[in-house]
Amino acid sequence: MPTAKEWIDNRSLHPTMTLQELCEYFKGNFVPADPETIAEMIVQGKYPFAFGLPADGKHKRRLQIFRAGAYAWLDEMTHSNTYKGEKL
Repeated sequence: MPTAKEWIDNRSLHPTMTLQELCEYFKGNFVPADPETIAEMIVQGKYPFAFGLPADGKHKRRLQIFRAGAYAWLDEMTHSNTYKGEKL
């Protein structure tokens, strides 16, 4: 049984990721990743692994990014098994 710290640190248990995590993942695989550009592309529906709503009078911009989808998409786009933060 994992400890509480192991449970929290195990990203495979979290189906979604933050914009910051997505940008770090892209940059770790040599893909340029400006957070504002990536967020706008998500809102415009450019990525199949994420959904976004633009800011309005009541809310900030809202994003939902799926970790497994992002990993699979970049693997397919680069025709390789991308680096996902594993220890080498």
